Amino acid sequence: MAKNKEPTSKKSEQKSEKTDKSSVVKKKKKTTPETTNSSNTTHKKDKRIDKSKASKKATIPQKGDKKNTTQKKMKAMAKKDSSKGFISIHKEKEDKSRELEVADEMSQKALERGDVPMSVVGHLDEFRSRLIITLSAIIIITLGSFFLSEQILEIINRPFLATGLKLNVFNLTEGFILRLKASLIAAVLISLPLIIYELWKYIQPAINTDDRKFIFGSILGSILLFYLGVAFTYLLTLPFAIKMLISFTPEVMANTIGASKYLNFVLLFSLGMGLTFQLPILVMILSKIGIITPALLIRQRKYAVVLSWIGAAMITPPDVLTQMMLAIPVMLLYEISIIISKIVVKTKKKKDFNSS
Repeated sequence: MAKNKEPTSKKSEQKSEKTDKSSVVKKKKKTTPETTNSSNTTHKKDKRIDKSKASKKATIPQKGDKKNTTQKKMKAMAKKDSSKGFISIHKEKEDKSRELEVADEMSQKALERGDVPMSVVGHLDEFRSRLIITLSAIIIITLGSFFLSEQILEIINRPFLATGLKLNVFNLTEGFILRLKASLIAAVLISLPLIIYELWKYIQPAINTDDRKFIFGSILGSILLFYLGVAFTYLLTLPFAIKMLISFTPEVMANTIGASKYLNFVLLFSLGMGLTFQLPILVMILSKIGIITPALLIRQRKYAVVLSWIGAAMITPPDVLTQMMLAIPVMLLYEISIIISKIVVKTKKKKDFNSS
């Protein structure tokens, strides 16, 4: 009996264990839907959080992304700069090529007219050498004419000495200064063609071959007219002016005229007349260029008369007679200039008509 009871107790224990397991499984079955629901909701929340984090990560650039973007921007800027630099270099090359072409054309034209290309230093060196030549010529002629200064002063004083009066010297050094001034005046008058020649040789290469004849003729004409003005002053105007001016001195007074003042008077009067005789040349050049026309000169005649009297008053001493002697020739020269302007304009029109 005891043996039979033992297996029954074991069976009962096994049944109780089975019932406990079944109850546990039922409990598990009862608890699983709730746990699954909660797990599902937690998974959804985790997915949303992961999506939000991913979106934030996408919106917020990381350090590596920043470096990549900056490198890309730098590369793009470098490409733009390189392209701009290439364009600028290409433009500079084109400009240089154009400049070289223009320089070649200019050099060819210069070689055709005999102009050798020079630098600024070369031009200055040439100008210095020509200036040294002219100054040395003036100095040599001045020293040579100093030994003949007495004869030169006698020629200058002849219009005044023709009145029977003598010039006076008021200083010890005035005699030496008079001789030196007379020598220098003679040297400048003698070396004037050399001065004009050196100036012409300096500017000749820069002038076109077509215009050289006209300009050279104008320079020769200006030299001749200057000498003509000085000769007109010495031979006609000066003797008449001296006699008329001395006649105004009262009989009670004596004429004590200084030699240096007389020499300055003659120098200014001759220089002013020589420059006024350049008026036809000036009008001819301006008519050739096209700045002045004969109609303009005719319209402005009244103003020219007034200006001639003002210029005569500024150059000559303050007396009406010498002003008249300078103003009247100027007015005659103005009329001659009108005629020259008409001739120049007609020849210019003929050349333009023949060339067309």
